[in-house]
Amino acid sequence: MNAGKVPDSPTLSYHLRSLAPFVEQRHGGYRLTPMGKDAYSLLLRSTAYDKLAMFQKKRYEATLANLVLWVAAIAAAAYLEVSAEFTLMVMPPLAFVATMITYQLFDEVR
Repeated sequence: MNAGKVPDSPTLSYHLRSLAPFVEQRHGGYRLTPMGKDAYSLLLRSTAYDKLAMFQKKRYEATLANLVLWVAAIAAAAYLEVSAEFTLMVMPPLAFVATMITYQLFDEVR
């Protein structure tokens, strides 16, 4: 309470008593009990799992967005009558490589 400059209050005391299985008072301070450490570890793992799931979702969204952009670029090149060699021979392989690189970048970040 002193470190946080929080005044003593019945509400704070009530909550500290509620946390008794997880927090203990020692030498004028509070520390996590073994059960508190386990609970904290579990919270960290569940948060990490949520972040990993969100990251995987973004991976697919980024790959799909990249693919859509390349399809649009190829369609625009065909519509604007850019040379057939470039439109049909160069752009699709570039699109494939760029999309695979996007997908792989997410693997490397993990």
